[in-house]
Amino acid sequence: MEEIEELRTKINKIDKSIVDLIEKRAKIAKSIGELKQKLNLGIYQPGREKEVIDHIKEEIKSIPPESVEAIWVEIMSACKVVQGKKSRVCFLGPEGTFTEIAAKKFFPKAGSIFVAVPNKKAVFNKVEGNYADFGIVPIENSLEGSVRETLDLLIEYNLKIYGEVEIRIVHNLIAKKDAKLSDIKTIVSHPQALAQCNRWLLSNLPNAELINTSSTARAVEMVAENKKKDMAAIGTKEAAKIHKLECIASGIEDNTQNYTRFFVISKNENIPTDNDKTTMIFVTKHVPGALFSVIKIFAESDINLIKIESRPRKKDLWEYIFIIEFEGNYKDLEKTLKKVEQHTVFMKILGSYPKSSKRKFK
Repeated sequence: MEEIEELRTKINKIDKSIVDLIEKRAKIAKSIGELKQKLNLGIYQPGREKEVIDHIKEEIKSIPPESVEAIWVEIMSACKVVQGKKSRVCFLGPEGTFTEIAAKKFFPKAGSIFVAVPNKKAVFNKVEGNYADFGIVPIENSLEGSVRETLDLLIEYNLKIYGEVEIRIVHNLIAKKDAKLSDIKTIVSHPQALAQCNRWLLSNLPNAELINTSSTARAVEMVAENKKKDMAAIGTKEAAKIHKLECIASGIEDNTQNYTRFFVISKNENIPTDNDKTTMIFVTKHVPGALFSVIKIFAESDINLIKIESRPRKKDLWEYIFIIEFEGNYKDLEKTLKKVEQHTVFMKILGSYPKSSKRKFK
């Protein structure tokens, strides 16, 4: 025990040193912020932040790089606050949705203000109208495919894809704190969540009535509002905490390989990295083999096409917009994209952004 106490005393001294250094860092950051304001420079400079984090990850050997990055992102974000800058992030609400979880995975909590809005279009409107710096919306589920409404909004609005984040979808059965499985007669949730838990529900609550709601978060709200304990919702642990309910069964989804990918949208582009991918839309010329010619150009340029799909172009009847994703940053592929443009009547880059990593979003 004496050895442990001695080691703890050493840690306490180190913690005091860390606190003192963070205090000094914050004061210097504040001075830099004041100078930036005088010089009319932006507070947020992602290039500088990436440079600092990459250097620190090389210096620290005893902690995994992703943990080092997580720590320093929050420290730097807190220092931005003393410079007078917080990022406003709009997400598809209400609170407790998977979209909010994704937003809080992508953005540091210390320097961000998270705002729930009622629908996907509202997210785009808030960013376009300068109410928010960023928005986050679901774009694709590994089981259900693309979110068509989000694709249409990306085509309609003149915003950039700034980043992406993937999270594993874990469904939980949420009820009153004193409720048991045997008490449950009604289950409420988004129809997609109900479908993704179908086998578990048939095995454990085959006689329960299933009711669709607009979101999993709204379902949890309904359980909180219900005076009886015979109703349960399928939703997130975060929503259960918000409404002071209990997860009476966790991980009830039928497929554990259930991931949803979210796009972060902004008026600004992200800085290029060596791990980028690009999303682009285009309309081909009305000649035989036009789409094949576009795909061939990417193949001959040794560029990996990750995804391709089409959506109706609302301006013209029976005309389609193709949406593609490919590896690399569009700024490095100017020659290839000029060749592609020759086979299109319309082409637009929606954004180049770092690929997400599942390791960060478990």
